Amino acid sequence: MTLRQLELFIAVAETKSFSRGAEVISLTQSTVSQHIAALERETNTQLLDRTSKGIFLTTGGKLFLQHARRILSERDTLNQAMAGLHGLEKATLTVGASNIPANYLIPCLLPALQEKHPGITLSMRPGDSTEILDELKSGQVELGIVGGYVDDETYRYEPLIKDQLVMIVGPDHHLSTRRSISFEEMIKEKFIAREDGSGTNQALQKAFLSKGIDPDSFNVLARLGSNEAVRRAIAAGLGCAFVSDLSIQNNLRHGELVKVDVEGLTIDRQLWLVSLSERSASPAAIAFSELLLQGAVLNNLGQCCHV
Repeated sequence: MTLRQLELFIAVAETKSFSRGAEVISLTQSTVSQHIAALERETNTQLLDRTSKGIFLTTGGKLFLQHARRILSERDTLNQAMAGLHGLEKATLTVGASNIPANYLIPCLLPALQEKHPGITLSMRPGDSTEILDELKSGQVELGIVGGYVDDETYRYEPLIKDQLVMIVGPDHHLSTRRSISFEEMIKEKFIAREDGSGTNQALQKAFLSKGIDPDSFNVLARLGSNEAVRRAIAAGLGCAFVSDLSIQNNLRHGELVKVDVEGLTIDRQLWLVSLSERSASPAAIAFSELLLQGAVLNNLGQCCHV
């Protein structure tokens, strides 16, 4: 079994096709098929189901994919460690980030990263908090920045900055002239919400449960997969929503959204830097983490989000 064979298997598994996987790896389809067959013989396990509708991972294949990604991730870490001996002259760091960090924190960090570590190329994979944690565990990313917390010893969490969830409406909504409303009034409204795996949704449900409110009692018109989609729906007049305060400053200044306080309700949430507890960090990951955790840099990030 070789690292190249692992790369071939991952390409086929992710594209669900021998031909497309072969294109990714720049080999012929027959060569890729031979290597996959060799892996199945060596592991004595059928890794792929070959059907008329495409290629599908078997149970064994899913397990093999998880470990293959981890092995190649460790190879990348080794290469970066060697690069670290030469002053991080050239290193690529893959970071996963949930919606708010991906759009409002990491872009503001890039100038500082470029200035201090010009040899690091940052590759960012966006997703909701649950997806990022899964990718961290599978080795697809080395670090994660998320708004959701899972009590699992697999992960190591370091606090970054606080964010607050606030209720917003469009400028023509009947609540747009109100500075605050009661719990009872809020529950009667129609809402646009984020998807279940998002840190925003997790923080919102936790806050409501702490107040004795059943999150399922809300009239949710739609669940959308990004903060931007939620903001656009609200600006168009489609109900209310709870969103990150970091994400709406420009909208508030331009009158596209209106913030409405809910009496007695404050929803603070922590944004976290996450890594795997048992994985050694690469030099690039150490450099990025140190930069991100510096108080001055985080203050600049906060200011950048309000520009």
